[in-house]
Amino acid sequence: MKVVLDASVAVAAARVNEPFHLKSRALVARILGGVDDAVVPIIFPIEVAASLTRVGEDVGVVRKYVDALLNVVEDMTGVGSLRARQIRDVAIASRLRAADAMYVWLAIREQVPLVTLDRELIERGSSFCNVIEP
Repeated sequence: MKVVLDASVAVAAARVNEPFHLKSRALVARILGGVDDAVVPIIFPIEVAASLTRVGEDVGVVRKYVDALLNVVEDMTGVGSLRARQIRDVAIASRLRAADAMYVWLAIREQVPLVTLDRELIERGSSFCNVIEP
């Protein structure tokens, strides 16, 4: 299965005390193992690294984890002016934060489910794409 992987799932997979840790970890393990495919927006590695280091996770461990994910996911790096306008329109229509709108736009573009733990993203994004929990 191919999905858009939200940073919230990658963070939960890395933190044992997070709700949905086991389910998130299982999904991330399938992605790292090549069983499932994932696509992420350019902001994904920044969000994951920032979230994990803000709560005190070891910087070296965080870099290795994010690099491992980036080695197996399809990274959507090209966000030019046309795509920026499309993402802007998703943000306006959905009333989502900029980063969250990128994930929804990517799920729409790729026609795959968006996997997230973010309640607001689930509520607002599901009108625009298939949003699921791990």
